[in-house]
Amino acid sequence: MDIAAHREAHRKVYDTGLARLLTTIWGGNLHMGLFARSDEMLDVAQMRLKDHMARAAGLARGKRVIEAACGIGTTARHLARQYGVTVFATNISEAQLEQARVATEKEGLADKVRFGFADYHELDVPDRSFDCWWCQEALLYAVDKRKVLLEARRVVRPGGRIVFTDLLITRAMPEAERPSFTSAIMAPAMWAIEDWDSLIGNMHFRIVERQDWREHTAPTFAAVAANLREVRDEFIGLIGREAVEGTEFRVNLQLEKARAGELGWCLFALDT
Repeated sequence: MDIAAHREAHRKVYDTGLARLLTTIWGGNLHMGLFARSDEMLDVAQMRLKDHMARAAGLARGKRVIEAACGIGTTARHLARQYGVTVFATNISEAQLEQARVATEKEGLADKVRFGFADYHELDVPDRSFDCWWCQEALLYAVDKRKVLLEARRVVRPGGRIVFTDLLITRAMPEAERPSFTSAIMAPAMWAIEDWDSLIGNMHFRIVERQDWREHTAPTFAAVAANLREVRDEFIGLIGREAVEGTEFRVNLQLEKARAGELGWCLFALDT
């Protein structure tokens, strides 16, 4: 699948009622959590992750951040509010972008956060115009990950940071099972952490921080699965049984793989 076709397939998911279900069960942040203990609330673990990333990115008042795959802008608003940065938050879902704009205006942050349609493979922004490129759990969907990092390097000034987290398969997952799993979650180009190590090394980035956080995948998906059980019947009435049961299958599949040690998660902070 080429970049445009892949983008369109994902846009169709996030421009539908299914996006509302996903936003609900993930607590407004379609992101993993960095857990202090396995029974911690998901939103607390997600906030810990954002703040860890902000430190890795060296964020400080006045810096400029470009966020790729921003969802409904929850992270962008947090960074603007807590760190005094300005954020250009991008996404391929017009429905999510509109929701993000409304929430940002309501929270009085429109002067700090702006939104735009953009594919992280091809960013329509000037060279060296940001201090940080930021992305959470979206690169597993990238068709050409090298192209994404080249774009990130292009738009960040020398001495700036590229910071991302990503969901991974691990080498514990049998090769024969990988195509069916990655197809089920719409991420046929999903990588292992070793693949990221190889690309980053070949592109000669300096690694500021590298984390293999696979132990946090099971608590995250367990929390999401529990949230889904609570709203399942409500959303069957809103968006239909097929959409809810499809989501339930994918969440439970990822939980199963996480508990088996076959689903991983990483963080990289890179100097440009």
